[in-house]
Amino acid sequence: MSDELLTVKFRYKKPDGDKSILLTKIMKDEAVELEEASHNLKFSSAVASFGMKLRGSESVKDMDFKEILEMAKMSKGLDENGYRAEFLKLVETAELIR
Repeated sequence: MSDELLTVKFRYKKPDGDKSILLTKIMKDEAVELEEASHNLKFSSAVASFGMKLRGSESVKDMDFKEILEMAKMSKGLDENGYRAEFLKLVETAELIR
């Protein structure tokens, strides 16, 4: 079994070139703890968890809205358009309703 997750190959020619150049990037399958992930990935995880919770998914049955809200708050990051703040309000509202 290989630890290679995916390989991206990109081939291009310079504007005045006759020969193409190949670039290859191999991504390894390496586990990363959620705490070490980027703010965008953590926030996306909170959004996905929220959707799964609303649908009653077994995958998040042990997770409550407070945990989802905390994950989203800790990873809010830059929010130029206010979409992330709006998501936080949605989770808070869902928590109140349930």
